Amino acid sequence: MFCRKTYCKCTDINVMNRIESLYRYPIKGLSGERMESISLTAGEVVPGDREYAFARAGVTFDPDNPEYLQKTNFLALVRDEQLAAFETRLDANSKTLLILREGEVLLEADLENPADCETAAEFFREQLDILPESQPRLVRATGGTRGHSFSDVPYKAISLISLSSIQELGENIGTEIDPIRFRGNINFEGDAPWLEFDWIDRDLRIEEVVLHVFKRTQRCAATTVNPKTAVRDINVPRELHMNYQHMDMGIYTEVLRGGEIKIGDEIELI
Repeated sequence: MFCRKTYCKCTDINVMNRIESLYRYPIKGLSGERMESISLTAGEVVPGDREYAFARAGVTFDPDNPEYLQKTNFLALVRDEQLAAFETRLDANSKTLLILREGEVLLEADLENPADCETAAEFFREQLDILPESQPRLVRATGGTRGHSFSDVPYKAISLISLSSIQELGENIGTEIDPIRFRGNINFEGDAPWLEFDWIDRDLRIEEVVLHVFKRTQRCAATTVNPKTAVRDINVPRELHMNYQHMDMGIYTEVLRGGEIKIGDEIELI
């Protein structure tokens, strides 16, 4: 396993790994929604995950021919830590968005109504002190996440985060780290921290679902933001580099075979 200042590979594939929580993030950069189960489809992301984004002024995005754009083209925690102060809820059927702070509803918007979308964009422009001439706009691909997901990588990926790895990092730096900083789709519990890095280029089975692990997740300034206080209080990339000589936490996977996954399911290495 990874140890402080050391990299030694853990080869025990019999370690038990179980899903602790499941999340999707309907709007890039905004809060996530905890889910009890998720139905996955081969080649697709978690349904509704990063379906929308607030594009910065001057950014070109064609909903009928969507292309990958770096996160800096959108409102995101990497630059806009104030976003963490808000809770957002999006009804997947009605497309009604609620924006809340400390439990109080500040705005309700129908994301199928262009006027409401503009109102939501204006709300965040004001909250982030963006000049009126630089107002962002809400964007979405035709067909939703079937057409495009505003992921940090140019692939339709599902992200997995090891709670054991987060816990070990926290112990090394002497503070508790909220897993929500890493905005994963699947948070899992296991006995061996950093075991997930041994899964690169391997396949995983969760019930009938098969995932292919293709990449470690390199971390950026977004993880420095405390999701409860909206303050940059832990330099996670720096701490990872100082303790492990890398800046990675979590892995990216693609869905090879679809099906339903739920909290408590075991993750098996094939």
